[in-house]
Amino acid sequence: MAKLTNIQLFCILFVTMAVTPYQVLAKLLAANVAQHGWVVIIGSIAPGLLLVWIYYYILVNSRRTFPGMLEEHLGTLIGKTLGFVYIWVFFLVVVMSLVIFANFFLSNVLPGMPISILLIFIILPAFYALRNGLETTARVIEIIIMTGYPLAMVLLFLGLGPETDWSRLMPIGSFAMADIAKGILLVSSYCSFMIVVLTLGPFCHQPRLLWRWMLSAYGLFVFSVLVMVVIPIVAYGPALTAVQTFPIFNIARATNIAGFIHNIEIILVSAVMPGVFAILAVFWFVTCYSIQQVFGLQDYRVMIGPTAIMAGILAVLLVPNIHFLYIMLDQIFPWIFITIFGIFPVILALVIRVKRPKGTPSGTTADKK
Repeated sequence: MAKLTNIQLFCILFVTMAVTPYQVLAKLLAANVAQHGWVVIIGSIAPGLLLVWIYYYILVNSRRTFPGMLEEHLGTLIGKTLGFVYIWVFFLVVVMSLVIFANFFLSNVLPGMPISILLIFIILPAFYALRNGLETTARVIEIIIMTGYPLAMVLLFLGLGPETDWSRLMPIGSFAMADIAKGILLVSSYCSFMIVVLTLGPFCHQPRLLWRWMLSAYGLFVFSVLVMVVIPIVAYGPALTAVQTFPIFNIARATNIAGFIHNIEIILVSAVMPGVFAILAVFWFVTCYSIQQVFGLQDYRVMIGPTAIMAGILAVLLVPNIHFLYIMLDQIFPWIFITIFGIFPVILALVIRVKRPKGTPSGTTADKK
């Protein structure tokens, strides 16, 4: 497999964590904790840092890439069983990303567009990138972050118009701790998407320095989601933000610059679409690579076509029911992701710590080559 630069891995880690929250997090947190979403973001920093450390610890104490490292540390039977579970959860992220963006596009941009045609336009670029290899995908994602991320954030800040009221973030303290805990779980579940580093990290040029790039990606993620959550609240208030399907899009639609530049929501769509391509391509690759590792295939590319068909069919079935989608995003998906991407790696790290002989030097796959 081709080598990745550390900056490419940084871009991959950030885009996998940030794209979905950019579309849905403001609404979800407003519905759960009203104006206290920014408190939730601050409260989620410690769990996020723990996940960063856990992933790095697993990396430097493993000789194989994920999910092969499950067999390395847990044995063949348990490792392959868990690897099979991870395949389906990675695939779930692929389908979820397709469904969220399709709903975003169909409900705001072209409501009459056939779902199947839209999904083809989303899937084909990622399909082509994966067929050309991970290195090509990583280079495209690097360009996306360098160009699309600043544009997406500028569009958010343009939403701070005359009606902006910072007092809508107050008062502090009128919340239930159970709601805050649920919000922290929600944010941490998106942070856990950084688990892709266990597959991609060993193929970087300087794996020993990955912790710096992992921390940098997480720091940028925290700043970004804080902005994503705060601006809709100060612009609309928590009650209105909670009932809007995509508050970020409404901010772009309502933006009016100097009285003559308006209707810039198409620019927002142009910024979001490459991000959706990125998270789709990354988790699609990890899904196919995991299938290759678990079932001993010669090349992950043979699974790109079958998984594309499965993802497209599932997305067509799920896109029409946006209410069901938000129930899943609020009630089901966070528990799945934090369990599989968060709790399981913590247990794996504990197993590694117990089994590792005292004084044994650590090393990654890339170090052993």
